Amino acid sequence: MTKLSNIKKTKLDRKLSNTISMYIVIVIFLTLSILLGLILDTLLKTVVVFTIVFGLFSLLQVLFGLSVVEKIIIRLMSLKSYDKTIDAEIKVAKDLLNELKSCLNIQSDIELMPINSPSINTLSVGRGEHTHTICITSGALKKLQTEELKALLLHELYHIIHKDTDYLTTVSGTFGSPMLIYKLSHEKITKLRKVWNEGKINKRKIANGIVLHSTIMLVSTLFIPLSFLSNVFVSVRKEFDADLFAAKILGKEVMIKLLSKAVENCYKFDTEFSFIRYHFFVDPNCTDAQGKINFISGTYPSIEERIKHLENKLI
Repeated sequence: MTKLSNIKKTKLDRKLSNTISMYIVIVIFLTLSILLGLILDTLLKTVVVFTIVFGLFSLLQVLFGLSVVEKIIIRLMSLKSYDKTIDAEIKVAKDLLNELKSCLNIQSDIELMPINSPSINTLSVGRGEHTHTICITSGALKKLQTEELKALLLHELYHIIHKDTDYLTTVSGTFGSPMLIYKLSHEKITKLRKVWNEGKINKRKIANGIVLHSTIMLVSTLFIPLSFLSNVFVSVRKEFDADLFAAKILGKEVMIKLLSKAVENCYKFDTEFSFIRYHFFVDPNCTDAQGKINFISGTYPSIEERIKHLENKLI
């Protein structure tokens, strides 16, 4: 662990670049939304009606998405409750995380949350200091050796240190907001219909709620195609750099073994929302391990590419 003290300080230019990119992504989403409204106004000859509506609605989507995206992602992960028999492994992982934070001089709070999956995987989420959470699968806790587990945590810490996690969470909160709002509105309508059938409250009030959320769903649907553009703003470079960071500290053999185990222990992990997928250490749907490339759902370099990169950089 003495190697950790020799790691260079976080480069200001990378952190600054990610910070600036967060605002650029928000502006791009708003601009594309307004452009969509302008196109409809031109086609329907409605002056600026859709331009104004889409501009306001997209702004509300962004504000809502950024305010809840961290909680939503963590909630989705926590629904896959972990096996209580791995409490000992969780404690070990938390101790390792605190040890690595101390060695890297990381002062901010970082939560570690276990999730139930046989896969070897992690994800990090958060948009500011003291808001970050690393979610780690029970498969990783059970199947990895101590040094491999350290490598996995170092990979995620690299993303947090360099604000990659902040940037990705912002992309999720902006371009993922149409999907998120659509899903939440759909859930609300389902609940209202259930209450309607039970006849517990005024049906007129329920009907108004259904109309409101149906309208929100309809408008959100128009923005959903923009959600699939999120991959345009996610660079695969970040995975190479995070792998290299961990490998320089613990040795490339440890990192290569970790990546190899991730391929061998890849079980489809349904994330429900496509915009969450690029938060993971490896693709949660195993498309990477199968050698498939999908512009819409795949944002990772293949495991083979990541291993080759380590071998070429650390001879």
